[in-house]
Parts: sequence; C-alpha cells; structure tokens
Amino acid sequence: MNQTQREALFDLLTLSIYADSHISLTEEALIESAFIAEGWESEYPKNLFIEKSFARAREAAESDAAANDYIASRAKAFTDASSQAEAVGVVSNILSRDGLTSEENRFIAALKSALPAL
Repeated sequence: MNQTQREALFDLLTLSIYADSHISLTEEALIESAFIAEGWESEYPKNLFIEKSFARAREAAESDAAANDYIASRAKAFTDASSQAEAVGVVSNILSRDGLTSEENRFIAALKSALPAL
C-alpha cells in the first residue's frame, strides 16, 4: 500500500467510527494497530494527519450525502482490485470485531459501491 492509499484508508477508518457514533475499545485498538502496521512514509507528521483526519470525518459525518461523497473521494486512491480488497478487508475487519450494526453495514456497503474493481 502506498502513502496515498494509507492516508485514504486512515480517513475511511476515522469516518467509520462515526457510522454508529460508537467506538469500542477493540475498534480503537485495531485502528491504532492498523496505523502502525501500514506504516507512514511522509514528511507530514502522522499525529497531525490523524487530528485533521478526525476533523474531516466529523464534517463528512454530518449527513449521509456528505459521508457518501467523502467515501467516494477517498476510495479513488485504491486503483486496482487488490488495493480495493485490502481497504474493504481492513475496514470490515475492524468494524466487525464488536459486531456489525446496521449503520456499519451501510458504511461497508457504501465503501464497496465506491470501489468499482471489486
């Protein structure tokens, strides 16, 4: 996964937290693990990116239309079937750890529909 894809994935993960307005300790730990596992290869500080990512996610979560637009814009970073499958896999794995809510299922469905190679 390249840096652009990592940033898009992290943006999707931060928005996913707002899908059901609840983040479990398990989800939080898995998101932190994802940030560590995927690495960071940017001059831009990771902690500043995370802060801005949460601000973008809060804004996008204000309406379904805004959330869907945000998902679609971030999904563009995943240009092939492999990267698209990896993105859906990471998001789905994290959200499913504490049981999927209907809102989280809708989030995953919106992500999948924004990824044409799946």
